[in-house]
Amino acid sequence: MKKNIFISYSRYDTKFVDKLSNDLRQKGIDVWIDRENILPGEMWQKQIGIGLNMASALIFVISRHSIQSQWMLHEVTNFLSKNKKIFPILIDDVDASKLPIFLSNIQWVDFKKSYSKGFNLLLSGLGVSEKDTFIPIPSKIKKSKGYVFLSYVEEDSDFISSLKNFLKEHKYSYWDYEESDRDYHSQLFLELESVIIEASATLSVLSEDWKRSHWTIKEFFFSQEVHTPVFLLKAKNIRPTLAIAGMTYIDFIKNKNKGFEKLHRELIKKKL
Repeated sequence: MKKNIFISYSRYDTKFVDKLSNDLRQKGIDVWIDRENILPGEMWQKQIGIGLNMASALIFVISRHSIQSQWMLHEVTNFLSKNKKIFPILIDDVDASKLPIFLSNIQWVDFKKSYSKGFNLLLSGLGVSEKDTFIPIPSKIKKSKGYVFLSYVEEDSDFISSLKNFLKEHKYSYWDYEESDRDYHSQLFLELESVIIEASATLSVLSEDWKRSHWTIKEFFFSQEVHTPVFLLKAKNIRPTLAIAGMTYIDFIKNKNKGFEKLHRELIKKKL
């Protein structure tokens, strides 16, 4: 039976995951990785949910980056709730006290000491034997460069439509929380932090409404704090504000096409 494995990982561990996914495919195991399966212009969180539903098992790549991601832990706990198998694999030094409680009853595989030994143990857990005949699965081309986090208010949704078209054209997906989803008094607050940390960039859409919003300002400051590149996009006129005083923004008011051309150049400068 064909195995379809979802790999949950931090973007900071991409190099390891690329090797692991290619090695698994050589053993006839198909894997689901976000950047290979999410098309440019698609909503990242929605496609992640589809990938999880399709998967028969999940590999959780444990690293000092991934255990800090509340969104990833949310992915894994939801997967567990459906009584599907999870294979945690350890790839670097992680403080045992910081490991999620739900991992205490699951045998994890140590890749840190030896990749080859860890890989063989993982294959055994996946029910793959060296005696099996393997039909290698070709490597997949990455469809997306990852996702950008869209920080905006509902009043600027008209501009967001054009922005999403631009992202699709340039092979970016996006993470878009509707206004009603931003509840800073719930677990989502921690999940939102993880989403911003893992994002390729934050795109803050500036307007007077953006200035008045308490949550877009928080998203802006948090992005700066965790060193996620921030691009300020002036969609409407905005009076001077201390939050972005002295910072460079991209003006979309005078000429929207030129604004998108400049955004494209700035993304390239950041190697995004």
